[in-house]
Amino acid sequence: MIRIAHLYPEELTLYGESGNIKALTYTLDKENIEYEVIRVDKDAKLELDKYDFIYLGSGRPKFIDDIKKRLLPYKEEILNYIENGKIILATGNAISILDFLELYDVNRYENRIVYDVEATTSLCKGYIKGFQNTEYLIKDTKSIIFNIEKGMGNDLLLMEGFKHKNFYATSIIGPILARNDNLNNYFIDLLTNDHH
Repeated sequence: MIRIAHLYPEELTLYGESGNIKALTYTLDKENIEYEVIRVDKDAKLELDKYDFIYLGSGRPKFIDDIKKRLLPYKEEILNYIENGKIILATGNAISILDFLELYDVNRYENRIVYDVEATTSLCKGYIKGFQNTEYLIKDTKSIIFNIEKGMGNDLLLMEGFKHKNFYATSIIGPILARNDNLNNYFIDLLTNDHH
């Protein structure tokens, strides 16, 4: 049984980002793979040992600091979760929530970064299409996910996102998994290989 934790779906709701969860579950259903989606709401305790995949989407800026404070007590547990190869995907401005893990730095820009995105990635074949509408970009380019052909990467360069083991943080929304079967299938493979 695959357990997917959808963090704060009431607050992290911008740009239809819950579509990423729908894309994953649609494919799991199609492949007859058992799963459970665990909604982690505002007052719920994080039970990291129960999750195989954690997802955080874009949210209104007013919620960002509050969510960061909520997650801060779990910092060591989350870092262990990542080191143990478990999967986390953060999209859009959720990248600025998880900078407290100190795996990467984030820049905040005065003017919002708004682009249609086309990119390639070593994770899967083919193009990745998406959208950016954010005031945050990751600062460093030491462990990127995407090579940007159209759009804006980390530090206003053409390399975007951050990956460490199975932790993925990207400013690209779309929802990115719903728009890109190739990337969605990459995460499905990660999840199902982990369970064989």
